[in-house]
Amino acid sequence: MSRNVYTSYKKYIRDFRENSILDYLGSNTIIKGNYENHAMALMELMENDIKDNFNFRIADSAISAMKHAHLSAINGMASAAFENTRFFLERVALVKEIYEMRTENNPYELALEHLEWHRLIDKKFIIYGLQQFTGRVWHYTGKDYIPRGITIFLSGVPLCGIHSKSYIKYSRSIEDIENETGLEIREKCVKCGRGATRFTIALPKAGAILGMLGFYTGHDIADLGKFYAAYSRVLHPYGFYKYPENYLINLWSLDFIRLVLTLQKIIF
Repeated sequence: MSRNVYTSYKKYIRDFRENSILDYLGSNTIIKGNYENHAMALMELMENDIKDNFNFRIADSAISAMKHAHLSAINGMASAAFENTRFFLERVALVKEIYEMRTENNPYELALEHLEWHRLIDKKFIIYGLQQFTGRVWHYTGKDYIPRGITIFLSGVPLCGIHSKSYIKYSRSIEDIENETGLEIREKCVKCGRGATRFTIALPKAGAILGMLGFYTGHDIADLGKFYAAYSRVLHPYGFYKYPENYLINLWSLDFIRLVLTLQKIIF
């Protein structure tokens, strides 16, 4: 039912498919049509579908980012509007991946809930891109294996009993992983070279999050990557834009419709 409702919004973007948000901002091209009511209707639809499909507390942050983006656009704040839209895209993608991982006490979700994501990143437990993620997993399982359950920990870092003590809730024992996969895993701790006993999860950077979304769902995420890149460039490298504040809500609403119609096909 929802999919058909989303499709009905295609008519509003028929003439605006090609240009990115940067094209409009950089040239101060004014969107005079008022698309806000349509964007707000899509916001409500997205909020309901996110809540219905993803029973994770961190899904609320995606909804919050979407609403903050709208509020910023109403107030003519271009940078804040598109920065929040970027976060919305990133968080929805991550929520979908957590759903696809199908593991209890998902470490990605725990790291966000306990505000420890940055601490793990600082310890270099990082996935920079999709190939790094798949390369680590396929090293043990073979190409084309999709990690679900505790096998997502194979994308992480092997540690010995001593060095894994601080990361128990973000790791799983090699014995548990062997029992689930039927594999025999012999690794050394990356910190000291002793025999590893656990794999500690590695957390994806933004580019990896989008790549993993495509990997788990089987969808082409190239268009989502273009949206993300454009939002990132609203602030950097070109700086703040002086887009007419009273017209920003029209531009943001139009772009939000385009984004949602691309995104919903992948996450729902």
